[in-house]
Amino acid sequence: MPRLLIVGALDQVRTLLDLVPDGEYSVTLVPDVDAALELPAPPGDTALLLAPVPGAAAIEATMAHERWAWLAWNRTDDPALTNAAYEHGALAVLPARLTREGLGSALRTAFARAQAHRRTATRLTRGEGRFERGARIHIAEDDVLVVETGIIATTVLHEDGAEVLTALHGPGSVVIGHPEDSCCLQIHAHTGARAIVQSWAHMAGTPRFAERLRARVRRMEAWAAVQARPHLQDRVIGLLSLLAESFGEPRGSGVCVDVRLTHGQLAAAIGATRATVTRVIGKLRNEGVLDTEGDRQQERFVLHVVERHVHR
Repeated sequence: MPRLLIVGALDQVRTLLDLVPDGEYSVTLVPDVDAALELPAPPGDTALLLAPVPGAAAIEATMAHERWAWLAWNRTDDPALTNAAYEHGALAVLPARLTREGLGSALRTAFARAQAHRRTATRLTRGEGRFERGARIHIAEDDVLVVETGIIATTVLHEDGAEVLTALHGPGSVVIGHPEDSCCLQIHAHTGARAIVQSWAHMAGTPRFAERLRARVRRMEAWAAVQARPHLQDRVIGLLSLLAESFGEPRGSGVCVDVRLTHGQLAAAIGATRATVTRVIGKLRNEGVLDTEGDRQQERFVLHVVERHVHR
């Protein structure tokens, strides 16, 4: 069972203890950060520390020992403390007002990110890298990652722990390094993948780089345009059609989007709840607009009505 350490006096963190989902975690309460740092190293990658943030001193103390992956709980909603927590490596910063559902989602996402982070904790050096599905990828801000095989995802981690998909990159695509800032951009291997990392200066002088970069910008603009549509049904069709441009395979009179995308990921990408997206997908299926094939990790969307996108 995943191990969760909550730092603070009982009267300070009672709210957190009451909201932790029952039976999902082994919860230990420690009085302060110093006490947490004196504990034995966490076993494997199943431990997470949740520290209230009443001031910058708590952040600095928490990060004094890098063996703990950690979340911060900003009890005052002070933006300066939120930024400081992210700068010191927090996986997420929780707002002062929490719900059981929000905390549960934040913890599940943080544990997944902690596991991926530990598998690939070092920044990539330039050259070729191979990544298991789910592994987090770190590249310097002046480097460029070129996808050779598989699919690379870029996401944004919100303060409440929710992760929002912002793009999927297939073979030939480029991913640009981003500074470590409050944007909280993440790069992950969506599938097993192989990629090459080079400096921006080197890539700028290579053939087709400008063409690849132009395609990337066009896809980003198209993704943003789909998110801006007023009707949820149009956002679902638009995003799946956009993905079909890069990952589509013919299926009779339709196109199979040959990439795994859960209802939750689709919902986060278009600004909706998972339940709402599931209802919309059911409606589109009844109307003959889309269908699915396979199950679990092999489930794929099949579009029978595909919008035309040209962003190469």
